[in-house]
Amino acid sequence: MEGITPLLSTTRTDPHRTAVDDGNTSLTFAELESRARRIAHALASSGVTADRPWAILSRNRTEWVEMFLGNTLAGSRYVPLNWHLTAPEIAYLLSNSGSTLVVTEASLEDTARAAAASVGIDSSRVLVVGSGYEEWRDAHDDGPVANTVAGAPLLYTGGTTGPSKGVVRPDQGLPLERWSAGTAMWGGFVRMPETGTMCITTPLYHAFGSGVLGAALNRDHTIIVEDRFDPHRFLDLVASRGVTSAPLVPTLMVRLAKLDDAEFASRDLSSLQWITHTAAPCPPWAKQRLIDQLGPCIVEFYGSSEGTGPVICTSQDWMERPGTVGLPNPGLQVSVVDENGNDLPPGEIGTLYFRRADGAPRYHGDEEKTRSAQLPDGRFTVGDIGYLDADGYMYLVDRRVDLILNGGVNVYPAEIEGVLSQHPAVRDVAVFGIPDPEFGQQVKAAVELEPGATLTGPELIAWARERLAGFKCPRSVDFHDALPREAHGKLKKRLLRDAYWPA
Repeated sequence: MEGITPLLSTTRTDPHRTAVDDGNTSLTFAELESRARRIAHALASSGVTADRPWAILSRNRTEWVEMFLGNTLAGSRYVPLNWHLTAPEIAYLLSNSGSTLVVTEASLEDTARAAAASVGIDSSRVLVVGSGYEEWRDAHDDGPVANTVAGAPLLYTGGTTGPSKGVVRPDQGLPLERWSAGTAMWGGFVRMPETGTMCITTPLYHAFGSGVLGAALNRDHTIIVEDRFDPHRFLDLVASRGVTSAPLVPTLMVRLAKLDDAEFASRDLSSLQWITHTAAPCPPWAKQRLIDQLGPCIVEFYGSSEGTGPVICTSQDWMERPGTVGLPNPGLQVSVVDENGNDLPPGEIGTLYFRRADGAPRYHGDEEKTRSAQLPDGRFTVGDIGYLDADGYMYLVDRRVDLILNGGVNVYPAEIEGVLSQHPAVRDVAVFGIPDPEFGQQVKAAVELEPGATLTGPELIAWARERLAGFKCPRSVDFHDALPREAHGKLKKRLLRDAYWPA
């Protein structure tokens, strides 16, 4: 269309190339940008802005990609919702973010409508893919978008001390003309190839998925979107579609690494240039096996929704410096600080603090949390513990003391404890992670019962499942006469947890 400058460079150079394909719907770059412009106009007409967000509750699909790009063009802010969550959990995110519009899919419609209704979002503002969404989108033309500021997600993260908080970073809200170059540069930092075919199975509601998606769109990639990971299908796609790149969380890498040698040998996997992982430590045996089978194409990056990365570790780095998560990108300074706020020398363990060239993040609606995460000089932390070696390579000792990493998903014990403690039979409760051979960690609950009360582990787990997403619920429950608390009430959780963690 005349008067339109495409946002993506591939739309200018090769508009008829496939941009995204989910197995049901395939869009060229020109078609993707056309739909994105319609969505940008639709968002504006619906009153959505950076201060009045909207929310997406959907599994991976082509529509996710067009909504992501449409939000970028509109300059608005979207809240990506984990589709494992229950309606009350989603309602909290909608309320806290101030979302005024929800887009979902048919399989999640009931949950979306229940959550929206509970926070006062009118049913007409819950749009369902396949039943209303398309009409909303296509009621607007695909003409030029007047907005000049790039939209961004409001990513929710949490901790062990309270409910999830939305993260607002200073690198969001850039001019549109800088967004493409900036996301492409980020892809370069994490060693993403300059062009190719990417298979995305990691959830697009996660910061990892959305970050890789933006970079791939701006680095000339055709994107294959899958709503779940199957290791055999993944290898088939690499062989049949010439997949060059894939983001995988460690749980998926473990499943891939467990395949027999013949599964790798029977397919031509020579196109694969880059597998990146983040969100949790990858078991060394799995990482080494994939390097042996696929070559040194494994790149780890450390980061967070708050912007503590990327810290990059190539296969070569990892083999030469076992345990490292790599070197920070040029715009990131990492330091290690003791409990008194003093910087520590190389090799000494402390809290990792970060300084970004563009400033520190803030937590939406929680200035106290924002202040508590920063030092007076502006450096900030997410509570991870680690150290630096003499050459500046970073090592993690613990990803926050109590954080549970279940299959690459952050699980926050305080939230679970708050729910379990409501059970009439529960007097005291502690939740922590214990080793799991597939998911890295699983959720364990330690419970002290009220005097005279009776309760079984399965009964408590079933009770929790009515109130929490499945991945947050305990897999097992231990019962104690009394949980170990200090005189002032602090729970000595490590006394419970350490029994399950050798050394």
